Amino acid sequence: MGNEACAACRPDLMVRLASETDAAYLGEGIYESTAVVQTRSQPAYPGLPAQFRVLLKNAGDQPDRFLLTGPGSGSAVTVSYLDGTGADQSAALSGAGYLTAALAPGESLVLLVRVSPIAFTLGASYRVAVTALSIGDPLAVDQAKTETVACVQTPAVTISAPSDGSGAPGTLVSYPYTVTNVGNGDNAFALSVTMGSGWRGELFADDGAGGGIAGDGIRQPGETNACLGTGSLAPGSSYRFFLAVTVPDTGADGARGESLLAASGNGASGTDQVNTTAVAPVVVLSEGVRNLTRGGIFAAGADAVPGDLLQYRMAVTNGGSVPATAVTIDSPIPAGLSVAPDSLLLSLASTGEGAPCAAAECGLARIAEGSVVAQLGTGATASTGGALPPGKTIYLFFKAQVQ
Repeated sequence: MGNEACAACRPDLMVRLASETDAAYLGEGIYESTAVVQTRSQPAYPGLPAQFRVLLKNAGDQPDRFLLTGPGSGSAVTVSYLDGTGADQSAALSGAGYLTAALAPGESLVLLVRVSPIAFTLGASYRVAVTALSIGDPLAVDQAKTETVACVQTPAVTISAPSDGSGAPGTLVSYPYTVTNVGNGDNAFALSVTMGSGWRGELFADDGAGGGIAGDGIRQPGETNACLGTGSLAPGSSYRFFLAVTVPDTGADGARGESLLAASGNGASGTDQVNTTAVAPVVVLSEGVRNLTRGGIFAAGADAVPGDLLQYRMAVTNGGSVPATAVTIDSPIPAGLSVAPDSLLLSLASTGEGAPCAAAECGLARIAEGSVVAQLGTGATASTGGALPPGKTIYLFFKAQVQ
């Protein structure tokens, strides 16, 4: 009767990498006194040990306790075993064994097995086997094995590459950056930026200062803490910051500044170049006149005698990259001319004929104290000029008779 009861005792060991999910456990329902199938391998690097999860399950049909044993540390490798609470059970496992509490059928516990090679002989392999022995039945045993391969450290870093940007003269353009340690050991990276002549670039931490969210890639007004480096980054860890480029006050439309960002660490470095373009309105006024009495086309000048009727044309064009604002004209009327006030015309056509352009789009014009005065563009009022989009031309015409 006793032997039949003992036959129901069964430890079931499973193993996976610590970085994997529980779905990756290997060895469920496999019972090996010397692990062959239920073995997992992982590389280890200086400062980065191999880590495994070993799960012990009571696969029997009655409560049972189990004795766990495993090899200890040696001159070439350090082995540690941490239970589910984080307590170190290394001395027990490598000694007389670690006796678990009673586990109900189907109940389980987990050990973290950490293997750290001391002498990094390239390709050296260290095998750590954990054995579980049933207290209810000393013949019921299972084993899971880990294999750690020593590898050399490989430093590497990546730098994100934000898109090029633009800004008006005197403004600040911010670029979010991320530096990631993609090597297999801890590393710290110094940060620097090299700018073109006349341009200024500064580095600020994406730390959420002033009420922002740290690491969100959106610079807040309070994020003004300068940064010169990432600090120590574990493998896979990142550091986020901003490159803030000031567009020169004298930057002409289309002027470009190149910024070279560099991250330099132990054995690894990287760069990224981002370009900032100055964008500004470029308002150009060109004038022409034609003799309506004698006929002719608009030109820089026109022959005329007293009594001739002339038509003047002023073309206002925004040749820049951004809208011009507060666009106005205040041009004295040439001496010897009598202007017909009702001849004022704002138009989008260069011919000087046809229906006038609506005030909401082109603005307003008048004769005032011997001058032609106009507030031009969208949103213009009787006292304030409006906006003129890039590439748009508004024409102002008026007729005058030569005295």
